[in-house]
Amino acid sequence: MLFGGEEAVLGLPATTEVDRRLPKEAFYRHIEVDAATRRDLTGGVASIIVANSIKPTTTNIADGKAVHEILVLKIDPKGERVPERAVRLVSDATPNKAVIVDGRSGDIAICEEGRLLEAQDVERLALNGFDLDMVWDSMLAQVALGEFDGHNVWARIDRREKIDGLRAEVSALDTKARKERQIVRKNELFAQMKKKQAELRRLEEE
Repeated sequence: MLFGGEEAVLGLPATTEVDRRLPKEAFYRHIEVDAATRRDLTGGVASIIVANSIKPTTTNIADGKAVHEILVLKIDPKGERVPERAVRLVSDATPNKAVIVDGRSGDIAICEEGRLLEAQDVERLALNGFDLDMVWDSMLAQVALGEFDGHNVWARIDRREKIDGLRAEVSALDTKARKERQIVRKNELFAQMKKKQAELRRLEEE
């Protein structure tokens, strides 16, 4: 279980527990928000709770140069899941780093540098590192890559996304080529596929 019982959210230390409810209005009161995003927050979110605050005073982890506090925010949706625009708004409006946990599905999301990183079936989030900078990079790696090592994390995320994208392109080209009836066009599609496969192999071998 992610919530309730004796275990803290995502297995985080009890010293980090906060359990403070935040008004939804706080996330659009002082910033400009488009109507669709505001509607997703007010109509798609039931509640927002600060579940955990990870900082030097609640852990034995040193302050970072860039990261001084990491909040775990539990958002309960009114529907099946928290709308993506609401996740992005809450993350962007939070002054500290934020890990968003969907209270219904248990899915985790981190919005960083305009990119949304998501993970499912994560029962624990490790505080891996000597300072909060390292801990945050490790969290990014855990959510985006399923790994604990936060070293050079954005380059590794970029590589994973390129590999996933190339795999999808190869599959689509293969399907399209097999359905194509014109020989010339079929050969062109297979040639494109072979080129993408070579690029994919290069990335996978790096």
